[in-house]
Amino acid sequence: MNISWQLLHTLEQTYGDSYYLLHLDAFEANYKEFLEAFRADYPNSNIAYSYKTNYIPKLCQLVNTMGGYAEVVSSMEYDLAVHIGVPSQRIIFNGPYKSEFDLERALLAGSIVNLDSFYEVAMVEAIARRAPGQILTVGLRCNVDLGIENVSRFGFDTSGQMLESAFRTLRRVKNCRVAGLHCHLLTPTRSAESYAFLVKKMLEIAAGLFEDAPPQFIDVGGGFFSKMIPALRKQFPFAIPTFQEYAQAISPLFANTFPGGLGPELLLEPGIAITADTMQFVAKVIDIKTVRSRVIALLSGSIYNIKPTKNTRNLPIRVFHNNDDIKSRYADGIIDLVGYTCMEDDCLYTGYQGHLSVGDYVVFDNVGAYTIVLKPPFISPCPPIISYDANLKDVTVIRHQEKFSHIFSTYVF
Repeated sequence: MNISWQLLHTLEQTYGDSYYLLHLDAFEANYKEFLEAFRADYPNSNIAYSYKTNYIPKLCQLVNTMGGYAEVVSSMEYDLAVHIGVPSQRIIFNGPYKSEFDLERALLAGSIVNLDSFYEVAMVEAIARRAPGQILTVGLRCNVDLGIENVSRFGFDTSGQMLESAFRTLRRVKNCRVAGLHCHLLTPTRSAESYAFLVKKMLEIAAGLFEDAPPQFIDVGGGFFSKMIPALRKQFPFAIPTFQEYAQAISPLFANTFPGGLGPELLLEPGIAITADTMQFVAKVIDIKTVRSRVIALLSGSIYNIKPTKNTRNLPIRVFHNNDDIKSRYADGIIDLVGYTCMEDDCLYTGYQGHLSVGDYVVFDNVGAYTIVLKPPFISPCPPIISYDANLKDVTVIRHQEKFSHIFSTYVF
């Protein structure tokens, strides 16, 4: 997308001095590239898009159009999938907490429900008794020992009898079908090698449990890194794998275990990988001041707009200057770009080096993952999301500016 100061200024007149830009074509390209990398060696691979990463309906609809699954972890996300027309059989319900109502609705609709704990096993048994004519399809989330210090709280422990006990219990329920296994675990580096180790374990577990025939699916979860420009990649103390490197670590293991493409469906749950670089955040420079030796530029955005988890890495940015209007307040050198909140750590970018003027626009890249879903209405409502077609010079509103009425409609006055 060709961006200029004049374009950003024109958009400000309608949408305000901060807004998100969504690039649907980039999302579609990422989705296809990621999936094709895995299908090159194992054609029976599919994406179950992680709604929790970015549940913009336009993105979820695009996934459905391209034949992907909806991977949801709450009744709200399940409702969204249903609302946009995802067939119930293409919804995968994950997560550690599911009410009995949520569980029953999903199971009776024919969705795949991956169970996380024994309390869910007991609910499935009760639902099966109430609906003896309905086949309930479930998977089991595996907690595999990856040799990392922090022990995950999710899933059934595979190092003892916990997973096998849950499996045998459900196998005794006549109208319940254990269709597959699920695992979503991350090492600190999210390396391709760690995924290979995980997949080998999952294949061993599947062979031990499903003695008669392979399972319908093996879901290896998500957590894959997105594509990054060098300026962002170098801020990590380890190598960032490509889509192809992840695929080469995983797909051949399935292809070798199940030659001829007769094995289970390999399900992948990318979120960050296909969304992170599909959105930008635009914020205007409101003021510049110097406090002792620190030069500070106030922006019309907040760290919550771009980094709700408050990591210390600087996202890639571009600054667009109004070269026709030299401002009286400007700065050169090292500048901290700060947000509108009252929090001292609300710094969107530390140590920007260059020229900056009031009225400039700062465009932050790689803000497509978790920003939309984690941004709180803290101090200021959420800004709008728009999509701009440079060829047609046409703007599509993806989400309207949040207003007072949206935030306070559930309160009692």
